[in-house]
Amino acid sequence: MRKVVRVLCYLKELCLMAFFKLFGAACRCCSAKYRELWLVCERGNDARDNGYWFYRYLKEKHPEINARYVIETDSADRAKIEALGGMVPRGSFSHYLAYYCADFLIGTHVQPCAPDLILFYHLAGKGIRSRGKQVFLQHGIIKDEMEWLHRKNMYMDLFVCGAKPEYEYIRDTFGYPEHVPQYVGLARFDNLIRAEGKEKMILVMPTWRGSHYPTGEAFRKTAYYEHFQSLLCCKELEQLLEQQDYRLVFYPHIEMQKESRRFESGSDRITIASKETQDVQKLLMDCALLVTDYSSVFFDVAFLRKPVVYYQFDEEEFRKYHYQKGYFDFRRDGFGPVCTTQEALLEALTESFENGMEMQTEYAQRTERFFPLHDGNNCRRTFEAIARLKERNKKHAAESESLSVNL
Repeated sequence: MRKVVRVLCYLKELCLMAFFKLFGAACRCCSAKYRELWLVCERGNDARDNGYWFYRYLKEKHPEINARYVIETDSADRAKIEALGGMVPRGSFSHYLAYYCADFLIGTHVQPCAPDLILFYHLAGKGIRSRGKQVFLQHGIIKDEMEWLHRKNMYMDLFVCGAKPEYEYIRDTFGYPEHVPQYVGLARFDNLIRAEGKEKMILVMPTWRGSHYPTGEAFRKTAYYEHFQSLLCCKELEQLLEQQDYRLVFYPHIEMQKESRRFESGSDRITIASKETQDVQKLLMDCALLVTDYSSVFFDVAFLRKPVVYYQFDEEEFRKYHYQKGYFDFRRDGFGPVCTTQEALLEALTESFENGMEMQTEYAQRTERFFPLHDGNNCRRTFEAIARLKERNKKHAAESESLSVNL
C-alpha cells in the first residue's frame, strides 16, 4: 500500500512539474515578477541563517535583483521577510510557480527552495530537476565525511565554503567540477563580525545524534541525557556561576529539542532554551564561551575569537549514530581543550575564567589559519560567485546556439 501511495505521489509531482514548467515559461515571458528570479530559502520555516543574511544583503545592496524568499506564513520570522519584501508563502501556488521559474535556487539545505524536500530529492536522483541553478549556502562548516553530499549523489552548481581547509577537503574529495566549490565565506559570518561585545554567559550547545538515536522514555537512558542532565544539576557548576556572576544557557540541536522537556535544573542561573525563545546566532554572538560536543557551531564562536570547550563523553558511540570523521581532528585542529569527563570540563571552565575568558594563543593561531577571510565581505563574494555562474551559463548558451546554427 505504501508503495502505491509513493507511486501516486510521484506521478502527481510529475504532472505538477509539467504544468508549472509550461505555465512558468509563459509567466517569465509575460510577467517581470517571475523573470530572472533569485529564490532564497532556509528550512522553509525560518529566516535567521545564511539564507536570511544573504537575502537581506540582496535587498539592501542589489535592489535591481528580482529576489524573493520562501517562508511559512506562521513562521516566527515572517515579519523579518515582510520588512524586506518579496515573501513567498511556503507550499503555496506561488511557491511552486516561483520554484519552476527561478534562474537561481539559493538555500542553506540541499534541494534549495523545493516545495517538498524529500520528493524533489528523489526526483533529482532520477535526473528530473527544475531549470534553476542550485546554490548551496550551507548552514554550517563541514568537518566530517558526508558521502551523501558527493557529486555522485548530489547535484549543485555552486557549493559555498566557509573556511579554507573545508574548501580544500570538498574540492579534493567530493568530486565536483573545479568551479563548483568556492571559498567565499558563510553569509551569516558578516553579521557575526558586527558583534558589539559579549555577555557574562556560557552557552552549552550539543549537536544531535542521528535519526536512529533513542527517543521518548528510552532517551533518558542514553549517555547524552545522563551527562548533560548531570551537568545541569551539578552543584560545582552552580557555585562557579555564582562566584563569577555568570549564567548558562543550554540549547540542544533543533533535532533534539523534542526531548528538551526531559531536562531540568534547579538553578535560576541555568536556562533550558529552544528555537521558539532564542535566536541561535544571537546566542553565539552574546556568549563569552561555548561548550559543545561535536556541533559545527563552534566554528562561529571560534570565528569571533572566543574560547571553546569540547565535551566529548561518547566519541565512539557518537560515530555509530552520526557522520564519520573527516579532515578535522578535534585534538589536532580544534579551538579549545577536549574534555571527556565532567570533572575535566569544570576544570577547563575554571581555567577560562582565570584567563579572563580570552582564547589562548595556540587556539587563536589555529583560528587565523582556518579563517583567512575575516573581513565582513562574505555576502559580497557570494553574490559575485553567483554572478560569475550567471555569466558562465550565458556563455554556454551562446556556444550551444552557435553550434546548432553551424550544424
